[in-house]
Amino acid sequence: MEETAWQPSDAEIEILQVLWDHEPATVRFVHDQLSAQKEVGYTTTLKQMQRMYEKGMLLRTESGKTHYYTTEIKAPK
Repeated sequence: MEETAWQPSDAEIEILQVLWDHEPATVRFVHDQLSAQKEVGYTTTLKQMQRMYEKGMLLRTESGKTHYYTTEIKAPK
């Protein structure tokens, strides 16, 4: 992935942190992890991850009806 000038939002960073620790992961798994920390709707998590995929921040693979996401951005050191 090419370097970009934009920075991930706070919400995107929260999702990236879950994925860096647990990838590949489903939207349900990411949502469950985020929900343990704060109130967030499943559809909000789903839409955010779809947008991140469209931006090239995430990769998505399908296994049946399940989508698994991995990061395209490296974790900070």
